[in-house]
Amino acid sequence: MIETVRIGDRSITYELIRKKVKNINLHVKADGRIIVSANNRVSKKYIEEFILRKAGWIEKNLKRFESLEMGYQDFEPEEGKSIKLLGNEYPVYIIASRENRIEIDNNCLSIYTRYPENKEEIRRLWDKWYRAFIKDIFYQAVKELHPKFLPYQVAMPVLKIRKMKSRWGSCSVYGGMITLNMALIHAPLECIEYVAAHELTHFLQPNHSSKFYNLLGIIMPDYKEWKKLLERQAIYY
Repeated sequence: MIETVRIGDRSITYELIRKKVKNINLHVKADGRIIVSANNRVSKKYIEEFILRKAGWIEKNLKRFESLEMGYQDFEPEEGKSIKLLGNEYPVYIIASRENRIEIDNNCLSIYTRYPENKEEIRRLWDKWYRAFIKDIFYQAVKELHPKFLPYQVAMPVLKIRKMKSRWGSCSVYGGMITLNMALIHAPLECIEYVAAHELTHFLQPNHSSKFYNLLGIIMPDYKEWKKLLERQAIYY
């Protein structure tokens, strides 16, 4: 059950789980989710008061997870391999060069390096480029999408990127943050925009009610098409 408690002009959205526990348990997950478990006898008012008392601790943990470094794909950049980026497959070429750089052109991914035989050097070059590439693509997708949320007074969110085993994205309304699964970089750009729109819509509707999907449909009329395509994508690293 998704609930929201107000703190001045801000709010904390949390998932309430009713089960047989002696005390109220509060957890802040790495993806920004806030989980509260409590016995059925504990009133919602008491739970909200408990959360308000823990607001400082919640914010501290959300900021701690925000500061975690983004992971990257466990991909070995070698001649003859290929990688899928933004829905397109690119063969990888290692090219001797006086300068280190990576470019996508002519439907291929070219790694220019001064040390074409040094796998460790190529790996370091790849990791740096790949991480920057993901950040740039995801940030631009959210930046271009955000104006659609301005009429609803949704601020530009903090963007976090990380490996997620079973989810494409998550959000923390209280932290003003959305988290995108780095594996989205393999899917078409529209799928990335769909996940970002989905998470930003949760800033307005914390659950998956009909109101949520109606609002998502207003913001992204063709979201069902990209949702369906994304469901056929495998999460891999």
